[in-house]
Amino acid sequence: MRDKIISFGFVVFISGFSLLGLFSKDQDISFLERRKLVTVDTLEEDFLNNFDDYVVDQFYNRNSFLKLNSFYERNILKNKEYNNVYLIDNIIYEKEYPLNIKSVNSFIKKMNTVKDKYFPNQNVYYSIIPSKSYYLDSKKYLTIDYQTLEKMCQNINGNYIDLMNNFNISDYYQTDIHLKQESWLKAIPTLAKKIGFNYYPITYQKNVYYPFYGASYSKAMEVNILDELVYLTNELQEDVIVKHLENSHNKLYNILKLGGIDSYDVFLNGASSFIEITNKNSNMNRELIIFRDSFASSLAPLLIPYYDKITLIDLRYINFQVLENYLNLNNQQDVLFLYSSMVINNSSTIKVN
Repeated sequence: MRDKIISFGFVVFISGFSLLGLFSKDQDISFLERRKLVTVDTLEEDFLNNFDDYVVDQFYNRNSFLKLNSFYERNILKNKEYNNVYLIDNIIYEKEYPLNIKSVNSFIKKMNTVKDKYFPNQNVYYSIIPSKSYYLDSKKYLTIDYQTLEKMCQNINGNYIDLMNNFNISDYYQTDIHLKQESWLKAIPTLAKKIGFNYYPITYQKNVYYPFYGASYSKAMEVNILDELVYLTNELQEDVIVKHLENSHNKLYNILKLGGIDSYDVFLNGASSFIEITNKNSNMNRELIIFRDSFASSLAPLLIPYYDKITLIDLRYINFQVLENYLNLNNQQDVLFLYSSMVINNSSTIKVN
């Protein structure tokens, strides 16, 4: 009899919350799960096939249930790590461990291959963007050996620009792996000094989007961290021409991305294999080519005052062998390999053979 009462109570409990979900306003996106949810519009398209998913996705107060396991792991079992992330003082750190020696060596070989093919006689620069784990206490948390990483990367046939001392943990989003765009302003003088372009300070208008749920947010399963995203604008940016290889977006920022699954895509419209940014009013007679990952998306708009043209190439989405079809090489461009330690430690994604 007792088992029947418990079973009946459980069914009533689940049914009640399901009904509450049916009569509540639909949620379009789950930032905790980093995906779009099934809504009533989808349900109307195909009721029989979508009803079960709809009930699950629109389950009343679903975030609280999703969060329970995270709470149990961190607060009851006292585990430092959950879902490959650390949560410390409302900052989400993605675990980066161990250092993949094979991957680092492969990355070095790939960068040298690109340089030898396209820029044999040019000054090439490279820099490593540390992940947030760089700022963790390595005695308490698992992190990669950044000293070994830097030492190994000295085998890249280029000039190293040390940016690690330009940043601290407050320069990163709380819920995302990336640097805040405004934090890049501290690194530009270092880049200018090493590369040799003419730096002068620029005034920007701050545009704030809040709350921002970054890519790490879903892994931490925490709903009480409210981040903000700032994108910087000024009049100089209005006179640029932006061309993507795979889409027609022609602006530096796509504000329609704000509030989507990944609001960081506001910068240069998100992932893109090949982008050209031309400054129509510049007479610097200077061009920059950046081989990069997503970190450079927020940096590039801030380099516009110093170059006539900036080309961004993401070799995770385009094979380096076809670049000669798109690059207009003149042996005068500044060339920068700018990669995060996370990509260097997983270099199989870079399409260089």
